[in-house]
Amino acid sequence: MTYHDDLLAQALPLVHVSPPSQLTLRRAVSAAYYAVFHFLISEATSNWSNASLRTALGRAYDHGVMRTASNRILNSKDFPFTGEDPTVVASLRFVARAFSQLQEDRHFADYNLTKDLDAVEALAQVKSAEEIFGAWPSIRGQQTTQAYLVSLLVKRV
Repeated sequence: MTYHDDLLAQALPLVHVSPPSQLTLRRAVSAAYYAVFHFLISEATSNWSNASLRTALGRAYDHGVMRTASNRILNSKDFPFTGEDPTVVASLRFVARAFSQLQEDRHFADYNLTKDLDAVEALAQVKSAEEIFGAWPSIRGQQTTQAYLVSLLVKRV
């Protein structure tokens, strides 16, 4: 199993601990986000032909740049994806939206202790990460998806 698969596999049991505690719910949300974060980096760096340098390349990815890129993809004016398969575009936008939302959810889970996390919401956040993993294979090889992966590393594509 890969690191991102391990993180996702860790998130589900944490969110199902009974009775749920704030610690386990927060760790589940955090693990789900990091599963997707590392999954997208793995997908992008797998295109690098020198396998021994992929881990080093992966260290160049930045949470903020990845979120900005994901949010930009959602803007139909900037990215109308004219002539692209609407199913692929919808799936790519789902991935981008869900990644961005998971990052926000992870920030809340890790840093905002003023409000309890709801178990149903935490489960939905973990399921969102699972849905990204599930949606990805159908769009992985598409040009628009590959351009998205590049945009996660560079400030502007």
